[in-house]
Amino acid sequence: MAQEKEPKKEKETKIDEVVLVGYTKVSKKDVTNSVASVKADAIKDMPSTNAAEAIQGRMAGVQVSLSEGSPGADVDIVIRGGNSITGSNAPLYIVDGVQMDNALSILSPKEIESIEVLKDASSTNIYGARGANGVVLITTKGGRKRAKTSINYNGFLGVRKIQNTIDVLDPYQYVLYQYEVYNKGGVQTDIDAFVARYGTYDKLEDYKKLKTRDWQDEVFGREAFNFTHNLAVTGGSDNSSFSLSLNNVQEDGIMIGSGFKRNMANFKYDYDISKKLSMSLNARYSRQTIYGAGTSSTGSQGTNRLRNSVRYQPFEGGSNVNVDDFDPLFANETNLVNPILLANNEIKENGRNDLLLNGTIEYKISKDFTFRSVIGYVQRDEFINQFSGTVTSVARQNNDQPVVVLNKSQTRRITNTNTLNYRKTFGNHKVDLLVGQEIVKTDGESLAMTIKWFPKSINAEEAFANIQSASPPAGLIQDAPRAGRSPDRLASFFGRANYIFKNKYILTASMRADGSSVFGPGNRWGYFPAASAAWKITEENFLKESQTISELKLRLGYGLSGNNRIGSFLYDTFFTTSSDYGYAFGTNVTPGATTGNILANKNVKWETATSKNIGLDFGFFKGKVYGALDLYQTDTKDLLLLAQIPKTTGYEYQYQNSGSTTNKGIEFSIGSTIISNEKFSWKVDANISSNKNMIKSLGNNASPSSFSYLYPSGWQNSLNDFLVQVGKPVGTFWGYQTAGRYEVSDFDYNPTTQVYTLKAGIPSSAAAANGAKPVQPGDLKLQDLNGDGVIDNKDMTDLGNAQPKFYGGFSQTFRYKNWDMSMMFNFSVGNKVYNANKIEYSTQYLYRDNNMLAEVADRWKWFNSAGEKVTDPTALAALNANTTGWTPPAGAYFLHSYAIEDGSFLRLNNVTIGYSLGKEFTKQLGLSNFRLYFTMNNVFTITGYSGYDPEANTRRNPLTPGVDYAAYPRSRFILSGVDITF
Repeated sequence: MAQEKEPKKEKETKIDEVVLVGYTKVSKKDVTNSVASVKADAIKDMPSTNAAEAIQGRMAGVQVSLSEGSPGADVDIVIRGGNSITGSNAPLYIVDGVQMDNALSILSPKEIESIEVLKDASSTNIYGARGANGVVLITTKGGRKRAKTSINYNGFLGVRKIQNTIDVLDPYQYVLYQYEVYNKGGVQTDIDAFVARYGTYDKLEDYKKLKTRDWQDEVFGREAFNFTHNLAVTGGSDNSSFSLSLNNVQEDGIMIGSGFKRNMANFKYDYDISKKLSMSLNARYSRQTIYGAGTSSTGSQGTNRLRNSVRYQPFEGGSNVNVDDFDPLFANETNLVNPILLANNEIKENGRNDLLLNGTIEYKISKDFTFRSVIGYVQRDEFINQFSGTVTSVARQNNDQPVVVLNKSQTRRITNTNTLNYRKTFGNHKVDLLVGQEIVKTDGESLAMTIKWFPKSINAEEAFANIQSASPPAGLIQDAPRAGRSPDRLASFFGRANYIFKNKYILTASMRADGSSVFGPGNRWGYFPAASAAWKITEENFLKESQTISELKLRLGYGLSGNNRIGSFLYDTFFTTSSDYGYAFGTNVTPGATTGNILANKNVKWETATSKNIGLDFGFFKGKVYGALDLYQTDTKDLLLLAQIPKTTGYEYQYQNSGSTTNKGIEFSIGSTIISNEKFSWKVDANISSNKNMIKSLGNNASPSSFSYLYPSGWQNSLNDFLVQVGKPVGTFWGYQTAGRYEVSDFDYNPTTQVYTLKAGIPSSAAAANGAKPVQPGDLKLQDLNGDGVIDNKDMTDLGNAQPKFYGGFSQTFRYKNWDMSMMFNFSVGNKVYNANKIEYSTQYLYRDNNMLAEVADRWKWFNSAGEKVTDPTALAALNANTTGWTPPAGAYFLHSYAIEDGSFLRLNNVTIGYSLGKEFTKQLGLSNFRLYFTMNNVFTITGYSGYDPEANTRRNPLTPGVDYAAYPRSRFILSGVDITF
């Protein structure tokens, strides 16, 4: 964007604030689009290692959430709900004019000058490709011309601590439950096995005195320290300015073996070569590494590491092997490994290096014409080194020998943007015209290797450095490496026209044409027009002299934007060669070739989002109260859907333009400078939004039924727990309605055989919830919704969805003399959370000797206080008169409404208190600013949700939102720091 001349900048007031709206700056009072903005002043006093955390809850219509609490965790930003179904809903990021992916993860909040979020298509369409999900424009701080050199240091030291844990059975409750599991069937070998492991019933009281091992505390309970340093040097001469910012973060994770390190450097230089010609250069480098295998929140039940901390026996002993040694028999019988041993045997390093280089030349052809050219280069190198030691399930499946996984990838992107801008004022007419051309060239490679048969004594560091030490047994070879390339080309032409009449009527029109290589010949070009208008009502004579209403502007917008986020060459068929697909020819195996599981589709074309927006900006009492109200509707058609197709084709999936969605919503933001004088100021900002998403169509070929299909969340294999259906929102939970438990009164009892038989007319949950075994008193009961007397998948139903009824945030900032204080809240109301942990930790499934949730202590009882099994109906009913829970199901995992919880919450995200030394004192020290501060992040959360965090979202798929499964627990962060400017 063109650099504003410094004298003009010094004269700018709040009403002349400028925002970025697409390749140019526009005065905020002349904006016709829906744009949310956060300036440096709003986040400068909020210390954070993640820029996304600093903007959470600050912008209407923009949902910012951390997927989990691990160091370096992914941040999800969704603007006005998700438009795509199987594609990414992430916005497009533009940093200093150059496209980047997940840009906020490589930026320090201290170096951000402004963040503008373009929300409606009338503003995003100028970026065309990938603009359908919104555009985030980030401008980093630069130097100032005619300013002396200034050095700023901001550093803080903090500590993280786990905020809450999942309550589980204590040692005595645990052995009582195991006694019931082992003895309920009356099988003598099981009875003897219990005695051998836990002792006789009369000795179980001893477990009340046994020391409890709180595995969650031992694995996640450490005090995790954070050291963060920010150094910025800025300055300038009459015709140049520069800035250099450095950032270093060293952070421990609360989980054993986890942590995060990051080093960043950013240099910006602006130079006026002449009165007409200026240039700017920017170089950014970021190097970060995430340590630790985490809790496998994105994996399936077979790779869940959190389970070991929750379900491992809550005391020492129980096995014939010391608790700190590995017992393979116990691991096989329980599917559990000592969580501390496991954490020390799974080593993972996830590294990422980012390089951004960009240069800008601006030439003022005349007073009215300006040519601007930006060229940028972005490179990202990523690697994953993972070591699985001998106690891990991976190693146990490979001859008890360690396994190493090495993944490397690189992406490179070259961007060139050229624009010609014409600005002219003719009396009451003001014209701003922009035409431009852009090319984006992206290339990348990836390589993945799995290396087996390392010596059992090797450690992770030795294995990473000496992969040649892996020696396959005779007759076997290592798995073949997997490699891939992902070229992408984009050519674009665009134009924008802005017309203002009498400073009160504004009309903006734009057009963009994008040609993308990911589509086949004939479908590569997409065209995205947009128009918007605004009426400054306060410029009319009937309001111009108003002492109450200082701003009132009506905005209307309509536009199209596009999405091309699919892989390269999906319109053509490619073959992969490997010995895995080989065939015998003589005495040798000849490598063969095969296609993937995605069928080519030459007819795939652009996904298009059409957005309508009406907005009202307002201000009262000379700007003391200000805000905006927006209503919008976004219709997305020709969805780029990875559709399931009949397997008779020889493939499983095909990308198709299949279906459409709609998002409707309302956004409201308001702020006020309540008090402002020399001694005291008090400022409040708040926003609230509501979005309703609905699937309008699934096309004709999405599935055998074009009206709906089921989709798995993936935490448990083959569990279709989400519904994709026309007329319902994306992310609809699909399962059974919980109906409590079966009582004694539901059965006929035969005293001779001591068998309970379900009474006629009472539907059985056996097939759905009990592994097809006949139900007994105390078993989980499900609702027979269709009334056919049988509970099966025909009784599954819509259990709600993860969309909140409304969400938002509010902040308060206080200043009293040299003291300052800020508080930042965010909230969500009406969203549901799928607590998959709750299902797993309350189901017996296939294994005994697994701990359970604490609420299982209130389950149905079959044994009295003497350890005797009760079968008499009257006695059994009396034994359970004061229990409310059901017997943990022994069948497969399945979703029922017990696990769908209200995820509404109010979170105090941040409290910061600061004290700045007086100007006279700092001047004596040779400083211009000296501030000490204390901050607490994630202070408290008011919620009824029973899991670790109501914001957890671990599946990372638009179709399966709101799933909390094996998420890394969230922590509270307390820190103190200093901000010094020389």
